[in-house]
This record gives sequence, C-alpha cells and structure tokens, in this order.
Amino acid sequence: MMKNRILHRVLMVIVISLISWVLYYVVWFLLDEEIRADFSKGWPFRPIELLIDYATFCLFSFMATFYYLRSYDKAERERDHYKLMALENQINPHFVFNNFSTLADLIEVNPKKASEYLMNLSKVYRYTLTHLESDTVTVQDELAYLQRYLMLLNERFGETITVKIAPEISNSNGFLPPAVLQMIVENAIKHNEHTNTHPLTIEISGNNEQITVCNNKRMVSATDSAHVGNHNIEERYRLLTNKKVLIDYTDDYYSITIPIISQKLLKNENTDYRRRTK
Repeated sequence: MMKNRILHRVLMVIVISLISWVLYYVVWFLLDEEIRADFSKGWPFRPIELLIDYATFCLFSFMATFYYLRSYDKAERERDHYKLMALENQINPHFVFNNFSTLADLIEVNPKKASEYLMNLSKVYRYTLTHLESDTVTVQDELAYLQRYLMLLNERFGETITVKIAPEISNSNGFLPPAVLQMIVENAIKHNEHTNTHPLTIEISGNNEQITVCNNKRMVSATDSAHVGNHNIEERYRLLTNKKVLIDYTDDYYSITIPIISQKLLKNENTDYRRRTK
C-alpha cells in the first residue's frame, strides 16, 4: 500500500514536470522570434541544457506536489477525525436513554439494586467519555467494557438474553473502534425477539485478525431499520482501515465480522494521529 502511494506520487511528479517542460519550450518558441530563427538553422539546444531545464522543472514540481499532497492529507485526516467523532457520538444518546429507563424502574421497586446498577452504569458511561476522543482502543479494553455492559443487560433482560464470549479473544493483540462490540450486541437485541420462550443467544468468537458476533435470528417486525447501526460500524472502519466489515445472514442466524486493527492496517500510515491512548 505504502509502496503504491510512493510510486504514484513519483509518477505524478515526472508527468507534471514533463508537461511543464514541453509547454515551456512551446511558449518560448511561439513568443521569441530569435529562437524561431535559430530553429530554422537547426536544433539550437544542447542535451545538457535540456537535461538541466528538465531537472529544474522536476525540482519545482516535486516541491509544489509535496506541499499540495501534504495539505490534502492533513485536511483529509482532519475530515476523517471529525467524521469519526460524529459517528461515535451517535452511540451515546441511545445508550443513555435505554439504561436510564431501567434505572427509573429499579428505583421504585428495589432502591439497593438501583444503587448498584447506577454505579455500574457510571463505570460504563465513564468509558465512553474517556474514549470519546479516541479512534481506537485495545481489544482488552473493549472486552472489559463489554463485560460491564453485559451486567447492565442482565439486569434489564435477565435470562432472555445470553452472551457467550470465547476466552481466546482476550489474547488478541490489536485495536477496535471504541464501543463497537457493545453496538453490535445492542443492535442484535434491538432487532430480535428475546423472551423466556424464545431467548436470544449471542456468541462472540474470533482470533488475532477478526472478531465475529453471531446471534440466532427472530426479527422483530416493528423496529427501525438495522441499516443505521451497520452503516455506523462500516463507516467507522472505512475511515480507519482498508479491511472490510463482513455481514452474513440466513433465515436462522445473523453474524457480523469486524477486523482487529493493527498499526500496519491503520489508514494513511499515521498511527500517531490515528491512535491516541488514554
């Protein structure tokens, strides 16, 4: 990827220099009667003169191209950063409203449990605030956050939802967009039936390269489109890496596979900008 970009930019400089060099001599020929007179007697330029002129155009083209591409890359990174912040901010309102509703119910029926729920909710929400400015977090941090989120789910839904996490995922080295696993799990809950009669089972498995979240499928008819949540996840990954989010489904199951991001996969090779640790 990096080699292709360098080659592309070198070719760009060569082509721009060649075009400028040719135009320079054409304009000179059209405007200068003396050079036209010299041409009538034969070729007026020595090869070394042509080479020096071309090298000069290459130098100026390189400087202009370098300045332009550097400004363009900076503007693109800033645009992607603000896009990521906007996408990440979509997570918070939905998350807060759902859990505050549960908390309000608990306060009336079981104040002690409501207090425990509030403490756990504060830890979960603190995570979202801490990583609000981060494009990526470690897999281990994301799993720890998910575990706290699952405690909230257990209080909200009881045994109607079961989430199984394969232990080998905790050994994965790499990064994920913050709260991406929580968002996938929440989408599965939102769009599928989960009752004592028809419980929802969500299985999370993976390796060092990717994580797959799969759930049994019993779609709820009266829900908003699931495309909004999926688009959010896909767009966040598009801004971070060239690896794709994979979605697979049948009548019986729905799965989404997200890549684990390593430093080498981060787009624009700018990990200092892309990955800011807390």
